[in-house]
Amino acid sequence: MKQPTVIMLLTALLLLCCPAQAKKNKCKGSLAVDSIAADTIEEYSNRVKVFIPVKIKVSNSLLKCADEIWIETIDSNNIRFVGPANNKTGKLLDHRFKRIKTTTGIFKTALIDSQTQLWIKLTHYSFFPAGHYNGKIKVSVVSDNTVVDEQLIDMTYYSAPKISISLDNNSRAKVSGNNGNYQIDLGELVNNARFDWGIKVLSNSAYDIVLDSEYNGLRHETNTSALIGYTVGFDGVKIPSSEQLTKRYDFAASVKNTWFGFSFVLGNVDLMPAGNYQDNLSLTIYPH
Repeated sequence: MKQPTVIMLLTALLLLCCPAQAKKNKCKGSLAVDSIAADTIEEYSNRVKVFIPVKIKVSNSLLKCADEIWIETIDSNNIRFVGPANNKTGKLLDHRFKRIKTTTGIFKTALIDSQTQLWIKLTHYSFFPAGHYNGKIKVSVVSDNTVVDEQLIDMTYYSAPKISISLDNNSRAKVSGNNGNYQIDLGELVNNARFDWGIKVLSNSAYDIVLDSEYNGLRHETNTSALIGYTVGFDGVKIPSSEQLTKRYDFAASVKNTWFGFSFVLGNVDLMPAGNYQDNLSLTIYPH
């Protein structure tokens, strides 16, 4: 008489303890998550903004029975990217670039379509230090608060070496031009005439600077054999216009905003043919 009672109790326990497993077994389909680095969006203004794509695809069968997508952080309550200089914290955005709030490290959004486009936003006050930034999240498809499928996804952002050159404030009134193409009017040429100006170099990596004169001096506009030599000073080094200057600036992964001063001192202009003289002095920066 006792054996049927034991069987009935065991059956009841099985029915009570396994509804989640039954739901998971019933809700099936395929889940695919990717983050294509080539689709990353970069925006440059007062702050640099980077939007890293996360695309989630589910099969029609999974779409019919699941209702939410959960994004879980790894080892932290924040989406963390490890970079060459420091770690960056990301914010999760929906397809309209609206922020998705988190609760104890889990971001939740409704599963509406077979494809869901999300973005992870990283920001920096200027260029990101050059190098790779790597992060990881767990993406889960959920039905009635039960995870039915999940996938870990690795994400990466590569900050390429970048250089920005601008005039310093004192030079803007006496040097014309922009975007790295500047014109300097030396006025009437006299012996030992001097002209000073400066630039600011913003870089996210180490770099080499090469300073070179196209004509090796100021050349007459029609009489190309008439050449006025000058001395150019750059960052504490002085060279004649007939020579090339190369300097290397090494620093650890970071962002540097460095001021460089120029000076031009003319040589002897006595007995030189009258007319206009010109030279193209190139300053080229090679990040490395």
